[in-house]
Amino acid sequence: MSATTFVYIDYGPSPYIGRELRYSLATLLAEIPAARVLAYTDKPEAYATLHRSVAARPLGADLGRWTRDGAYTHRIKPCALADAIKTQGGLCVLMDTDSWIEPGFAAALDEAAATGAAMDLFERPDPYPELTGFAARLPHAGAYLYAPETALMFNSGLIAARDAAPLEDAVALIDALWDAGRRMFNIEQIAVSESFRLHGLAVGETAPAFRHYCRRSLKRYMRWRIDGWLKRAPLFAPTRPCIAHPRNAVRAFNLVNRFVKRY
Repeated sequence: MSATTFVYIDYGPSPYIGRELRYSLATLLAEIPAARVLAYTDKPEAYATLHRSVAARPLGADLGRWTRDGAYTHRIKPCALADAIKTQGGLCVLMDTDSWIEPGFAAALDEAAATGAAMDLFERPDPYPELTGFAARLPHAGAYLYAPETALMFNSGLIAARDAAPLEDAVALIDALWDAGRRMFNIEQIAVSESFRLHGLAVGETAPAFRHYCRRSLKRYMRWRIDGWLKRAPLFAPTRPCIAHPRNAVRAFNLVNRFVKRY
């Protein structure tokens, strides 16, 4: 794992992204103590002294370029990962901040990425039948055609790769879809998944060793629990996952907050 670089992204005014990142990072370093971590961020001072394994990569003008000036924020993910691969080399692993790492993740990642690429988990084939026949020209893979019999989509909570070319093609595919008015929320998942397929890369799954709490109800609950964790342990240190999330507790938390009109 020594040649692997782990990538997080934290920008914007919300304090919750940085808090999520701290919990995810703490569980990552408990699993891989010597992990090399890059935080792509507009607040580099927050990571300057967080941990010896972490280096801040200031976003600067790249933030606007990589998000189409804020029009599609998820575009930053393949852009940042491609940049990390070019500057760091080796396997680079982008992880969403709303995540944590279970014991056994190091071995799961090694196995998943052995074929060349890895992502969180497989979601479904032919994710958007309405894209049938959509065509684009990509800088590395060339002609692209959305075909229901081959199209697939993985969740992009984690994306791992060694070559920047598929990520650059994913960015080009995002732009082609966006410019054609196909502005689905998760087009970056389609674009990355399809670009890996075009480049002949079998995608390995890292779930359940990689845990991604993207569902809104669980995200709200986890943010509340992470706030409590930070109050109890304000000094950053590696830690195994320590926040339980039983279904009844998550449901009760959301019901109460809806009742008091917090959400």
